[in-house]
Amino acid sequence: MSQDYICERCGQPAKIVHHKRWLNRENINDLSVTLCWDNLEALCQDCHNKEHHKQERHKRYRFDENGGILPPYQKNN
Repeated sequence: MSQDYICERCGQPAKIVHHKRWLNRENINDLSVTLCWDNLEALCQDCHNKEHHKQERHKRYRFDENGGILPPYQKNN
């Protein structure tokens, strides 16, 4: 790893090489996406989890104090 195994976001030990442009069926064989240094980021497990789960926050249900379902979180624009 060119970042000396340090997370590029928080400075903790990095364990994962994250693809900034996510891999999918269309680009999985494109070396300019999969192996390009500009598309790779050294991350710790916590920062990687935050990256991959940040979009789910606004989709989850919430509950009021009586157990009633509240509208899902809305993404701030």
